[in-house]
Amino acid sequence: MTFAVTAGQLRAANSFSTVVIDPGHGGFDGGGIRGQRVPEKMVALDTALRLQKLLQRAGLRTVMTRSTDIFIPLPVRSVIANSERDAVFVSIHYNASPRSSAHGIETYSENNQGAALAARIQRQLVTRVSTENRGVRSAEYYVLRKCRLPAVLVECGFLTNPTEAQLALTTAYRQQVAEQIAAGIIEQRQFAFPRLVPSHRAGRLVHKNKKRRKVADSERLAPPAQAFFVIFNSARLLRFEGKSA
Repeated sequence: MTFAVTAGQLRAANSFSTVVIDPGHGGFDGGGIRGQRVPEKMVALDTALRLQKLLQRAGLRTVMTRSTDIFIPLPVRSVIANSERDAVFVSIHYNASPRSSAHGIETYSENNQGAALAARIQRQLVTRVSTENRGVRSAEYYVLRKCRLPAVLVECGFLTNPTEAQLALTTAYRQQVAEQIAAGIIEQRQFAFPRLVPSHRAGRLVHKNKKRRKVADSERLAPPAQAFFVIFNSARLLRFEGKSA
């Protein structure tokens, strides 16, 4: 069963018309933890591409931070997102843990605007995807903290859990996850976002680490010269391609 939506669906006055979709990791960055058999970067990308098709079918404009197996530095992902207006940012990931028993879906946000979108996505996911509801959580992940749009990061299940890893390898599961994320995004268009209440600590961020979460300086995430080179060339590429899929 799929959600019902039309391009003319009611939209709140200060909602959005564009979704920036960010498939986690890519290229040499496989995601996950050492010894993990299912590479996060591939299932995240496939889920994101499915989400893109669903949103486009619903009349939304989409922008992908990556649509192939390439590495995009975190600062570039933020630049891509922040170049959009009238938009939201949705980062797609799959989780990992040293404990193989860890399972479930959780959605992260960094401020109250992201939390509104995260709550709708999480609720849609857990009503259709049979797994533990790990809830909506707050974190200062780089792509959330540096994004000026309402932003969320969805962890679509644990690839270190044998059952969820096998599910993630099936097209049926990835399609269902994409459908429910899309349903949450489309539902949010009917409601205005609350006035932004910033919640992050200036100059610091929480780096996403599948073994543990730690506070890290943003300068450590990419060499400044390399980051500038990639941002410059990514901006040129986006202008050339028109930025939308």
